[in-house]
Amino acid sequence: MKLKIFLSTALIFVFLFLFLPKTMSFEPFNEEEKNLFRFDLKKNFYQSDKDFESDVKKAKEIIKKIEEHKEKVGSSAKELYELFSLISDYTDIYYKLYAYGEFREAINTKDRKAYETYLEVSSEADSKIAFVKVELKNLTREKFQEYLKELPELAKYEFVINDTLRKSPYWLSQEKEEILSKLAPTRFEWQGVLFQLMFDRTKFEEIEAQGKKFDVGRDFEGLLRNPERPIREKAFKSYFSTLGSISDVCGFALYNLMKSLNEEANLRGFSTYYEETLFDSYLTKSEMENIFGQIKENANIYKDYQKYKLENAKKRENLSSPQIWDIEIPPTDAEEPRFTASEATEIVKKALSSLGPKYLEELSALLDPKNGRLDIVGGPNRRQGAFCEAGFGFFQDNYQGYLSDISTLAHESGHAIHHRLVLLNRKGEMFSQCPPYLTESFSMLNEYLLRDYLLKTLKTEKERKAIIYDQLNEEMYLWELARRAEFEMASYDKVAKGEVKDAEGFNNVCFEVGKNYDIFFDTNPELKLLWMRKHHYWTVPAYYKNYVVAQILAMKYFELYKKDPQGFAKNYVAMVEAGMDREPQKLLKDFLGIDLNDKNLLKNTLQMVKEHFEKIKKM
Repeated sequence: MKLKIFLSTALIFVFLFLFLPKTMSFEPFNEEEKNLFRFDLKKNFYQSDKDFESDVKKAKEIIKKIEEHKEKVGSSAKELYELFSLISDYTDIYYKLYAYGEFREAINTKDRKAYETYLEVSSEADSKIAFVKVELKNLTREKFQEYLKELPELAKYEFVINDTLRKSPYWLSQEKEEILSKLAPTRFEWQGVLFQLMFDRTKFEEIEAQGKKFDVGRDFEGLLRNPERPIREKAFKSYFSTLGSISDVCGFALYNLMKSLNEEANLRGFSTYYEETLFDSYLTKSEMENIFGQIKENANIYKDYQKYKLENAKKRENLSSPQIWDIEIPPTDAEEPRFTASEATEIVKKALSSLGPKYLEELSALLDPKNGRLDIVGGPNRRQGAFCEAGFGFFQDNYQGYLSDISTLAHESGHAIHHRLVLLNRKGEMFSQCPPYLTESFSMLNEYLLRDYLLKTLKTEKERKAIIYDQLNEEMYLWELARRAEFEMASYDKVAKGEVKDAEGFNNVCFEVGKNYDIFFDTNPELKLLWMRKHHYWTVPAYYKNYVVAQILAMKYFELYKKDPQGFAKNYVAMVEAGMDREPQKLLKDFLGIDLNDKNLLKNTLQMVKEHFEKIKKM
C-alpha cells in the first residue's frame, strides 16, 4: 500500500511542555499573516481542476507505457534502463498528485475529491505495474552486473534495482500482486479515514480561561499549561473521558487495519506486517528488541526525570500531592519564549544556515510565506498534526508559537529540504525514497540545531534556561518514542495471535508496555488510552520504530556537529543529497563514520542524557 507521510513531532503532554506561556492572549499571527500563511495551491500545483486532471492523464499514460514492458523485464540493459526511467517519470508526477490531494484534504477534511483521485491512480499503478517486481525475480545479480558494464547509464538505477532484487523472494505471482494492489485502498485506507472522522465529529468540552473559551480537543496542550490548577485538571480528565467515548470505533479501525496488513504479510512469508516493514528498512526484529531492551534497562533515567518534575511542581505550587497535570509547571528560573509565525520562519532559517548555502537556499524558499508553501493557521475541518509532502510544502493544524511549534517547523522543513536536495542532485523523486529512520534523523537534527541557535541568541537568561530544559525534554523523548514503538510492535504480534481484537485489547497492551517506561501508568488509568493520541498507527502503520532509531542518529549527528561544524555540514549535506545510491548503513558509515551495529552507539547516547540531567538538577 502507499503509505501517507504524516510526520508530526508534537510531543506528548506528559513531558514536552515544561513552561507556561507568557500570556494566554499571545497572538501568533496578525490579521494580514492569517491570510499570508496559507497554501497557494494554484501557484504551486494547478490553476484549475482541468490542469489537475491533465496530470492524472499523464500519469495513466506513463502507466500504459510501463505495461508495454510486460514479459520483457530484464531482457536487456536498454530495456531495463527505459523501464526504470518511465517508473521515475511516473514517480515525479505521482508525488505532485499525492501532495496536492493531501494538502487539499488537510486544510479541509471535507474536500476529498483530489485526495481520492490520487488514491485511485496509485491503486491503478500498483495493480498494473505489479508485473515489474514479479518479473525481476528472473534477473540474477550476475546478469545485472553484466548489464551495468554494458550500459553505464544504468548505474543511475543500480540501488533501486538491487533493492527490488533483494525483496524478490517475497513477491507473489503477478496475478496475486495485481489483485492485492488493486484492493489496497479498499482494504487499508478506510481505517485512517474513520479515525479522522471520529475526531472531526466528536465535540470536546469547552473550558473558559482568562476570559476566553478553549476547545479541550484543539487546545489541549495550552490548557495543560494554564496557571490555574483546576483548569489543568479539568482539561486532562475531560480530554481522556472524550477519548474513551470513541475508543471502541478507533479500536475497531485499528484492529482491522493490523489484521489485514498481517494477513498480506503472511502471504509473503512474514509473521507480521511489522516484521515485513523491518525487512524493507534493512532492520530486523532482534535489532529492535535489542534497542527497546537497552532503553528499558535505562528507564530509571526517564522515571527519575518524571519524579524530578513532580518534586518541582510540589515545591513551586506548594502541593501536597502533585499529579500528572501539574508537571508542566515551569521552573521559576525559566520562561518559555513564544514566537510569531514570522519570527519563527526567520529563526529557523538562521538556525539551520550552518548547514551551508545550498541547504539555506532551499529552506528560504520553503519558509517564505509569499511562496504559498506554508499553511499553519488553525480553523475548522483541518487534519490533526503537522507534515510535509515531499518538497512541496508544510502543513500544521494550528501554529501557536510555542517551542514545540517552532521545533515542528524546523523538523518538517528537514523532510522538505531532503526531498529538494535529492531532486536537484539526482533529478528524480524516486531517489529520495529511503528508510524512514534516515529521513526522520535528518529532521530531528534540525531541532537540535534550532535549540543550539536559540541558546546563543535569546536575550534573557530565563529564556535560555527554558531552552536548556526543553533540550533535556527532547533527549528524554527517546523513552516516549520507544514506548509508542514497542506498543505498536506488541500490538501486531498480539493481533496475529488473536490476543487483541478491540479497543480493550489495545488498552491492555498500552498499559503493559507503558508501565515499563513511565511512572504515571500505575497512578493514572486514563493513560491506557494514549494509543489514540497519535494518528500514525492508522495512517502510517509501523512507523514509530523509525523515530526511535532516528532519535539516536540525530543525537549522534549533533555530537559530530559540535566537534567540527563545517566538516560535519559538508559531509552531512553530501549524504542527504546523495539519495539512496547505497544501503542506509553504508551511507551512514561512508559519509559520517556511523555504524548502527556499534554496541557502544546507544551507550554513549544514554550517558550524554544522564550527564545533561545531572547538570540541570544542579542548576
